[in-house]
Amino acid sequence: MNQEIQNHLKKTSLFKGLSDDMLNALAQSTTTRKLAAGETLMKKGEEADSLFIINEGWVKIVTVDKKGDELIINKCGPGEIIGEMALLDSGPRSASVIALENSEALELKRDAFQAVIDSHPEVSLSIIRSYSNRLRFSTTYIERAIDWSQKIAEGDYSFIENTGPVSRNMETDDDKATQLLSAFFTMVRKVKEREDVLKQQLEQLTFEIDQARRKQEFEEITSTEFYAKLKEQAKTLRQQRAQE
Repeated sequence: MNQEIQNHLKKTSLFKGLSDDMLNALAQSTTTRKLAAGETLMKKGEEADSLFIINEGWVKIVTVDKKGDELIINKCGPGEIIGEMALLDSGPRSASVIALENSEALELKRDAFQAVIDSHPEVSLSIIRSYSNRLRFSTTYIERAIDWSQKIAEGDYSFIENTGPVSRNMETDDDKATQLLSAFFTMVRKVKEREDVLKQQLEQLTFEIDQARRKQEFEEITSTEFYAKLKEQAKTLRQQRAQE
């Protein structure tokens, strides 16, 4: 089992340059976590003393809005490392991680991770690269959200048709941002549905008002003395024609 864990560690971008002795030491300090679909790996706000390496399956990184609804921030799969931020700044978990399917993660505690950094400064560069990639993705994510917000303000909902549920087929940051904003799409769909209902209600109300106005105008015309005389003259004319 130790050799299997060591092989998994060697494949990660963070530890691939370490010696076999160091990888062996890390493997001895690493434990395996099995997760069922929907199970939580870590929770936002809890104290952190370890990082995780996704070995099998896929997980989603989530937070919640003010209403308590889930917002998906990112998605990670085999070989990706999560949770290292809390080890570096000693802060609480910044987000929750939930398994999208049956998954397996390797857990490495803070002391073992710190020993690696102390003896192999190059690992710090790998961490910086990892943060740089995440920052680039966050920029794409924010740009896409702003773009869609502007479209909504203009009444353009066409982009909704190009969205879908979170999946593995996300080749670029743009594709990933599009899929991970699913909660945003759900909100937009609800807004559009309410807008459509309001339009229908307004059209119905306008029709009813027009009908009431026409009825009122008809009643006002038919109640005049002129209309009564005109009606009587028409009646007399019909009688005369009947007698001819």
